[in-house]
Amino acid sequence: MTRLHFAVAIIAILIRSINSCASPGPLYLYYYDRPPFHFTTSDGSVSGFVANITEDILNQAGIPYVWRQVPAVRILNVLRQDGDISCSPGWYKTLEREKLYNFSLPIYEGKPLVAVTRVDFRVPEVTTAVKIFSIPGINIVYKKGMVTGEYLDGILSKVPINQIHIVTLEEAGKLKMIQAGHFDLTLLTAEEADYYKNNSELFVNLKIIKMTDVPGGDKRFILCNKAVPAAIMEKINATIKHLKLP
Repeated sequence: MTRLHFAVAIIAILIRSINSCASPGPLYLYYYDRPPFHFTTSDGSVSGFVANITEDILNQAGIPYVWRQVPAVRILNVLRQDGDISCSPGWYKTLEREKLYNFSLPIYEGKPLVAVTRVDFRVPEVTTAVKIFSIPGINIVYKKGMVTGEYLDGILSKVPINQIHIVTLEEAGKLKMIQAGHFDLTLLTAEEADYYKNNSELFVNLKIIKMTDVPGGDKRFILCNKAVPAAIMEKINATIKHLKLP
């Protein structure tokens, strides 16, 4: 190879490198079906409160993206191992997660958690978490990885461990198990409870319990892996500020 050819080859490599840095490819958005926050519609598109907000942010920021559906229990592991630039919307921020991932500014502020139980379970529809979880023998089921908040964590820590059942089922699966009498109660966000209440098949013989002592206002964020460049996170956050979210 002549010096001229060598120089041309080096220049070509540099140009490809510059283009690669300037255009890292689409942002992969990992999600799982959790209506009404994010879910796959009948036509295969992605919808929901949080999904729509996320799309607005990325569209206005000029960041191309591709949705990828993955089971909820795998998303955090996938993001840790993924070498591509990847994010997942709608997550709560915890100290442990902050060590492993990047977080955007908050994009949505949720309503308080509520309890869902059978109609024949003798609990008033407005009460406190302290009263509910002190019922002798109550069997509680909730999803693995669910963030219940410091207040409920403290209350649940006093419930005998054999009365708390942690599963990988999605919300619809938990409701079916309560209907069948396998468990007494589960925890959902108020948004989820309202969504399923309007689904007559899934909400037969169930009722929503409002817990007046449970604080609300938990914020949700876009969680991203460490491969996402700082410039992209800055664009996302600038757009969140512009949209005045949450």
